[in-house]
Amino acid sequence: MKKKASSINSIYIISGKWKGKKIYVINNFLLKPTMNFIRQNLFNWIIKEDIHMFKCLDCYAGTGSLSFEALSRNAFSATLIENNYKIFQQLKKNIFLLKIKNIFLIYKNTLDFLSKKGVQHDLIFVDPPFCQKNFLLEQTCFLLEKNNWLKKNARIYIEYKTKSKNVTLPKNWMIYRKKKFSIVTYALCIRN
Repeated sequence: MKKKASSINSIYIISGKWKGKKIYVINNFLLKPTMNFIRQNLFNWIIKEDIHMFKCLDCYAGTGSLSFEALSRNAFSATLIENNYKIFQQLKKNIFLLKIKNIFLIYKNTLDFLSKKGVQHDLIFVDPPFCQKNFLLEQTCFLLEKNNWLKKNARIYIEYKTKSKNVTLPKNWMIYRKKKFSIVTYALCIRN
């Protein structure tokens, strides 16, 4: 008799006050958790920053691993946007298990949410579902810029499929660091 595949997996927080704690993740083909070493690289890039006052915005929360990692490293707060109901419910469970108070979970389409004037954030994660034309990534970045979601020197993490069209970013964003791994390109931008 075949054993039924588990519908829940887990990943670990890699550093900070919750180092080694599990984040439970539903099996969903839409989810592509940011790999441990990519998360480590990202936070190494910003380690010189004092992130304890950073307000974070996770535009396509998914597993929430980037936000949980930032909060584990003492970020001030995190706002997570997710529009898949099952993934949203799993995020709620993880927030409850970790007893996080300084987190805001929003069940909404990201582009709709960012279309309104926003509250400024210091660290933003833009890791939408991959597509060849990078439509979601580009639209998200331009809405962040247009609608006041970013502080002057905000850090914006982007992730996209390497073999896709070149990404067009707002003119006042500078790519600070960029790497490729397998099919993924990831970068940290700084808003001027």
